[in-house]
Amino acid sequence: MFVLDPYAARSCPLKVHNAFHPGLVRPDAAPPQRLPGGQEFSASVLDRVAAGRASVADLRNLTGEPSEVQEAACLAAMAAGTEVVIGGLLPRDRDAHRSGRPDLLVRDGSGYVPGIVKYQRVVDVRRDDLPATFSALADLPDRVVATGWRYRWHWRWQNSLQLAHLWRLLGATGHQAERPWGLVVGNDEIEGEGIRATWLDLTEPAVPPAPGQVVDPAEATGADPVAPVSPLERYDHEFALRVGLAELASAAEPDDPPLLRPVVSFECTHCAWWPVCREQLDDDDISLRISKSPLDTHEITVLREAGIETVHQLATRDIDALLPDYLPRVAHRPGAEDRLRLAQRRSRLLLDGVQLQRTTSGPIPLPQAPLEIDIDVETSRDDRVYLWGFWVARGDEGGSYHAFSSFSDLDDAGELALARSAMAWLRAQVDGSDALVFHYSDYEVVRLRRLAPADDEVMQWAVRFAEDCFLDLFPAVRQHFFGTNGLGLKVVASAGAGFHWRDEDPGGLNSMRWFDDAVHAPSETAREQARTRVLEYNEDDVRATWHLRRWLRELA
Repeated sequence: MFVLDPYAARSCPLKVHNAFHPGLVRPDAAPPQRLPGGQEFSASVLDRVAAGRASVADLRNLTGEPSEVQEAACLAAMAAGTEVVIGGLLPRDRDAHRSGRPDLLVRDGSGYVPGIVKYQRVVDVRRDDLPATFSALADLPDRVVATGWRYRWHWRWQNSLQLAHLWRLLGATGHQAERPWGLVVGNDEIEGEGIRATWLDLTEPAVPPAPGQVVDPAEATGADPVAPVSPLERYDHEFALRVGLAELASAAEPDDPPLLRPVVSFECTHCAWWPVCREQLDDDDISLRISKSPLDTHEITVLREAGIETVHQLATRDIDALLPDYLPRVAHRPGAEDRLRLAQRRSRLLLDGVQLQRTTSGPIPLPQAPLEIDIDVETSRDDRVYLWGFWVARGDEGGSYHAFSSFSDLDDAGELALARSAMAWLRAQVDGSDALVFHYSDYEVVRLRRLAPADDEVMQWAVRFAEDCFLDLFPAVRQHFFGTNGLGLKVVASAGAGFHWRDEDPGGLNSMRWFDDAVHAPSETAREQARTRVLEYNEDDVRATWHLRRWLRELA
């Protein structure tokens, strides 16, 4: 009897299908890398829990033991009423096809709820009175209800499916708490008191329904909001589908064709099965070619069933004739018609080889100043600004690059000190000058505001100066252009201004990996090469905004 882990219901169903189909073999390649820093973060969180006030059974040292030993230790810890169990392996529930090892098991009343640790932001600031429930790492069973913060349901709802799996698995042990809750520990700090655990009610209607869960798809227009469902409802639906898929795939013959066809998603980048799936996709497949505002798996499946599989087919299809049959089947997606028309627009531009389309005519007004400075920051995986880069230009004859960097593991004080140095330098540059500072998107301004203490004179000057003299180029670009692959700086500066980065694979996520190498690579040579790569990438970012600005002005 097979079992599925807590990721099965939240992940691409093809992973389950491919693992059980006898005719498909997982490529013999190195497993996808975990997010650098994730394991270290999780270990540090669990160490802090272990050192807290609650009674703790830390079972991480048993991971090399037979599973029977680990399961028995976990059951014994819960039977003893231990307040927190770390790294416990729950007994497999073969009848229900479940297995799992929660990072945490927290006693709640007469039973336990599961907890997971994630190297990601999981809460947002809220300006309302809606309550949220948290716990300090030192005392997880002690809940605190507060306002001003809220779990990021829109972005992190998949975590709740993982918790729902573990909650169901707990039910088979006899140690499940009375109410279905779960905890998520992210890397954000709440109310200045450090990292906390966020409690999630797994019965709260807070997650989008799966396509098959829409109550009345026959009446759907694709425009109205769809009522959310609870994590347990979404999980039960998704998990049942995967159990059925595993059973069907297991019963197939090796020569039988796959039961599912791949649809490209964000998971593909880090999936070991990607080479197998890629072979099954047409080079002109819609999901392969349209990566900006992509249609989801169900939308793509409905189009395929209507005979629309490629960008060429979508570009040439009569959307109005398609909608009466299409919209009721994608009722889970608000704005489904607009999403489809946008995909068709991108398809037509792809056919024409157009990356950037001007949507207006005439000059594009941009303020000018005798002294113009471009700014760009780089952040590490733990969301620290470790580099402030500037391009200083007087007129249109080029300029010079200036950087303030710290290739080290920054804390709050170090991050602020670096920002203060950069802003003090900027203040000296613009003092007595008519100056403007250009950037692309509001990220730099947001970081300034977040970093600036109320009593820090230099940083408060920077916040005021940014309000008056920083100019974001992105709104101007968005007003006048449509990007086939979006309107990111890399797209616009290359397709429009003709600028090209020196690095073959430029990108913010890559720069985080380069920073990790610059700090932690085993040799000084490797660290120096990574530092150079980051600095050159940042310099190209600020040069790109300079070229973009000059090109926009030339369009007049």
